[in-house]
Amino acid sequence: MTVLETTVLPTTPLERPHLGHIPGPRTLPFVGKTISFGLDPYGTYFDQVANFGDVFRMTVFGQSWVVLAGPDALEHVYLNRENIFSAQNGLKAFAPLFSGGLLHRDELDHRAHRRVMQAAFRAPALKNYLDLMNVQITHLLDDWQTDTKIKFAPGIKELTLRLGAHVFMGVTDAAEIARINAAFIKEVAATSALIRKPLPFTKMGRGVAARAALAEDFRSLIAARKTTGGSDFFSQLCMAEDDEGQIWSDQDIVDHFNFLLVAAHDAVTGALTAMIWGLAQDNDLQDRAHGEIDRLPVGPVGYDDLDKLDLTDRVYREALRRFTPSAFTARAVMADTEWHGHRLPRGTNVVICPGPVMMTPDIFPDPHRFDPDRYTAGRAEDRKHKFAWSPFGGGAHKCIGLHFSSIQVKAFMVQFMQRYRVEMDAADRPKWRDLPTPVPTNGLPVTLRLRHNP
Repeated sequence: MTVLETTVLPTTPLERPHLGHIPGPRTLPFVGKTISFGLDPYGTYFDQVANFGDVFRMTVFGQSWVVLAGPDALEHVYLNRENIFSAQNGLKAFAPLFSGGLLHRDELDHRAHRRVMQAAFRAPALKNYLDLMNVQITHLLDDWQTDTKIKFAPGIKELTLRLGAHVFMGVTDAAEIARINAAFIKEVAATSALIRKPLPFTKMGRGVAARAALAEDFRSLIAARKTTGGSDFFSQLCMAEDDEGQIWSDQDIVDHFNFLLVAAHDAVTGALTAMIWGLAQDNDLQDRAHGEIDRLPVGPVGYDDLDKLDLTDRVYREALRRFTPSAFTARAVMADTEWHGHRLPRGTNVVICPGPVMMTPDIFPDPHRFDPDRYTAGRAEDRKHKFAWSPFGGGAHKCIGLHFSSIQVKAFMVQFMQRYRVEMDAADRPKWRDLPTPVPTNGLPVTLRLRHNP
């Protein structure tokens, strides 16, 4: 085995190009659309599209962005056939938190690291993760209260954090889990920081300090895991190698695991919250979901039974459409180009918008309605365009852990639905905050009722 030798492309500051030729609203300098975008990002997007078309300029958080709207733009930027869109430079605002992660690498460097990471997502590893998850989900669900209102969103956040510490890191000590989770929460909170520099007493400052603390935890585990191994995800990353025997350095392991931990948690927690929200307000849909799960053997789901969860999978897909964890993503233009007749000079920061695309009525009719049957063969709304449904991105940077996330969601839903029926009062139907990731502002109050044996 040899340590992978790759060179991360430097995030050399790009000159800010003049973008006056791009249509956009008249706004105050620096502030721009920050307030309206922060309060209602989807509404701001659709208003600007209505006023300026599918290419427009907008200032948010003091930064000028060119928004490329619609599914064609997703395809153009994600596939990046001319190698002119840089994820590393486009996402540099998050570099203090996630530099070195897979999404923050480009071109050959990205591909080399992705090849090594594939080993941690092969079928035998996924089966082991499922076994670990199933045991922990059983124990964690034992603590949930029934016949009284609980706030599902913070409850599932706590459960997935504890599950992640065990399945992702192989950590079982309660005090250590609590410390890791506290640091993790600070790091995630920093993604929405208004002040982007890690100054003392700021969100970003606390987030960067939390990353440093997590990095020390990760480093302390690496040597032992490389020697003894393990079936948890972190151990698999420590031992991962590509077909040519290339492995990562310790720093690579720290960087990749740091980003994967956040990405996986946000996707799974958000999806499960949205799934329960959808099921709790539609008794017929919940009956159908119970019926599908009741046809499986009683107990935790087996790996070979995952494909039998067709409706559960469609509920999951609809949750990701309705409340996608990464509604907007950024790239930097590395060479002069054009899109839809608009010149995009080198250094332009562009934003593409998978979240709003999945809420576009021409693609998904009645988009605010939670309707898993959109994905049935007779309707196939998600196939109207190659990127009509793309919560996991696309192209070279498509999320490498998308199948892992699906397994986590289904493992939880099987045991949860075997135990419980979910009720929600009409008065408790929440409003959702969309950024940095979708959350119900009231915590999603629901009541769990124990089911009789099916």
